[in-house]
Amino acid sequence: MSTRHRRYRAQAAKQVFLLIDKDNSGTLDKGEIIKAVKEDEKVKSFLATCGEPNLEFLTHPARLHKALEVLDTSKDGEVDMEEWEEAINRGLAKRLAQLAAERERRERAAEKADAEFSVEFLNAARKCFEMIDVDESGTLEKAEIVEAVTSNKKVISFLVNCGNKNLQFLLVPVRLEAALTAMDTDRDGHIDIDEWETCIEDALKNKLAARAAKRELDAKNAAKEIEEFTNEFLSAARRCFELIDKDGGGTLSTAEIVEAVKSDAEVIDFLKNCGEENLQFRLHPPRLKKALAVLDEDKSGEIDVEEWETAIQKGLAHRLEQLSIERQRRDRANARADEEFSAEFLSAARAVFLMIDKDDSGFLDKEEIVTAVRADKEVIDFLTNCGNKNLQYLLVPSRLEAALAQLDSDRDGEIDCNEWEDAIETALRNKLAQRAKAREAQAKAAAKEIAKFTSEFLNAARQCFIMSARGVRHSTSNLRASRRRRGSYAVDASRRPPPGSRAGSTRTTPGRSKSRRLFEP
Repeated sequence: MSTRHRRYRAQAAKQVFLLIDKDNSGTLDKGEIIKAVKEDEKVKSFLATCGEPNLEFLTHPARLHKALEVLDTSKDGEVDMEEWEEAINRGLAKRLAQLAAERERRERAAEKADAEFSVEFLNAARKCFEMIDVDESGTLEKAEIVEAVTSNKKVISFLVNCGNKNLQFLLVPVRLEAALTAMDTDRDGHIDIDEWETCIEDALKNKLAARAAKRELDAKNAAKEIEEFTNEFLSAARRCFELIDKDGGGTLSTAEIVEAVKSDAEVIDFLKNCGEENLQFRLHPPRLKKALAVLDEDKSGEIDVEEWETAIQKGLAHRLEQLSIERQRRDRANARADEEFSAEFLSAARAVFLMIDKDDSGFLDKEEIVTAVRADKEVIDFLTNCGNKNLQYLLVPSRLEAALAQLDSDRDGEIDCNEWEDAIETALRNKLAQRAKAREAQAKAAAKEIAKFTSEFLNAARQCFIMSARGVRHSTSNLRASRRRRGSYAVDASRRPPPGSRAGSTRTTPGRSKSRRLFEP
């Protein structure tokens, strides 16, 4: 964590103290804390992620009293600024250790990934040189380069977003000569392998810098996602405990749990997705007793708030691990998709420049632009949603002059290839940001949909199990009853007189006994 970040956390901690201290007494009493953690989202958010358990427990009514006892080191019944700072520093130390461990893990992963990327990139670059060098002379002539960038898709695919401007400009006819001049450092009229490798080294350096910037952005987004998820998860967990604890005793009895998992939809939804299997088993009657035995560490017959928090922290760790794995998979897929999108976008942008530049001068004058934005559908389609306002304003007559003034950075009255490329870089950056934002929204919607489906699926599965178990019990009951009936028949049969015997006969009477009627043929 940077010095600036530490300073920010310290300022945030003091601000939270002041938010709780409504009477400005310089101390926090129980009433102020209870009111703040009920009503102030900023206070709740800070306490949930501060790293100090006893500050976190202030958000949990069942733990509040005990947490205050620990924080109140002077035992005066209130928490003063000094006691608050001590707790904050403990939390900060814990968060710093967590961040350091995460940063170290992230750096190791980045180093490994960059090493793999570098090997792949350099191999691709060398293959690209070989594909252009069709006469295998070890040097690239202008004719070979022109042929390759015109017809070889693999060469084009590598160069289009390779990270080196001069290599990319080999794809732009009006920039080709200038690019070759810049690359041909010994001025012998062709590009040898050393000159190519120099360009590739620069390209790789730029690509690695772009990857580092992307990782930093991803890390910030991940930290935000983790913080939001943790806040929501812990808030839901503590709410769940309170909903189950109907008598407010601070412990959960078997009866309270059984009642809640039968009838309280909010409790059921949380437990299904909490990530801790022993909490999930509470929803499954055949596993309930065993789950309670595991959770009830002190064997008191009830689940107290500390045992609940232990289980919740296990569940949170499991869910965060799942989120991390999913995020890494998503980031890899997004990186590949963005790489492909960038290559297509840059190719389209360069094609549009050539479509506008009718006289092949390498410059776009106002007349060429006006003609293109009126009549050329491909140009219009690209500019309409290209991601750069000044390029888009070329389509708007009343905004055209202002847009040209912004694009024409050297004020020569025309848009040259460098000025166009600068505008396209801005456009691409904005388009990638839009894609990232859209993906984030889609990921949240998908996560919500998956959680709902998982909840419904598990509920259906457990209901199916319960119904099956009832069916088995019902069948067993019927089987036992049937056996009892057959047993009674056997007893009656054993009492029947032997064939031919008249013992017990009632033939002389008008009627027959019930047992006789039952067994006579």
